[in-house]
Amino acid sequence: MRLAATAIIAALALTACSSSEPASDTKSQHRDVQSLVAAVTKTAGEKGSYRFSITPPPTGGGVRAPSSGSVRLGGEVPSMDATTKRPVQTGGEAVDLRLVSTRKDIAFVKLPAAVFGLPADKPWVELDRRVDDDFTTTLLGFHDIVYQQAAFTTYHLPVIQAGGELRLTAQVGGSTRYSIAVDYQKAYDNLTDEGLKAEVKLALDQEVAGSTGEVELDGSGLPIRITFYTEFQGAQIVDEARFSDWGSDVKVAAPNPAEISSRK
Repeated sequence: MRLAATAIIAALALTACSSSEPASDTKSQHRDVQSLVAAVTKTAGEKGSYRFSITPPPTGGGVRAPSSGSVRLGGEVPSMDATTKRPVQTGGEAVDLRLVSTRKDIAFVKLPAAVFGLPADKPWVELDRRVDDDFTTTLLGFHDIVYQQAAFTTYHLPVIQAGGELRLTAQVGGSTRYSIAVDYQKAYDNLTDEGLKAEVKLALDQEVAGSTGEVELDGSGLPIRITFYTEFQGAQIVDEARFSDWGSDVKVAAPNPAEISSRK
């Protein structure tokens, strides 16, 4: 799935800030980024589904819209059913938006009827990436910002694998925290997916050379938390997603066609 160009600045990086003691040597710990990414991809794929939550940090930049939902792996792309709260009109109040995507380049958004005047029985609108208008671009941008953090196997892990270097491993209670530095030029040179290359190129064009951050795994090797930090225009951007309920009975489906409003 091609992510919106605005997403990379909103949710990039990883930082190696941990006051924990370095972890002792065990067979379960990964010695480099390649083995870490391979193991997380495998364990996540075996579970097949999970729930996520994204909470804006109390200070600093980054994604300011709280979001939560479910992801199901497998198929052409991961499927996501998420709710985010944010303004959709200039100067307007934050409203709940439900975002669903089950296939490449198509997403659906459930809009509040009071804001857009949709029929009460047709609250959904289809968002097609091939349609180039302000409404579609803006709403797909909201979707992509959430999707990039929630479906971490499609963006974060490939970029980490292409340009990351493991800097620190620490044991924190029953979990293992990996701190990684990401070089975006290296990632750009190594990535083969043109969509991901375009996202990384945007960061480079904005003079963001790299990032640092943390991937925290539970005792089974499944992600509990992925936190990204980056410096952008003199400010630190912090974005964090937490994961739970691995292997739960998650169902993600496109809305009933009868509930979708026409854009014509």
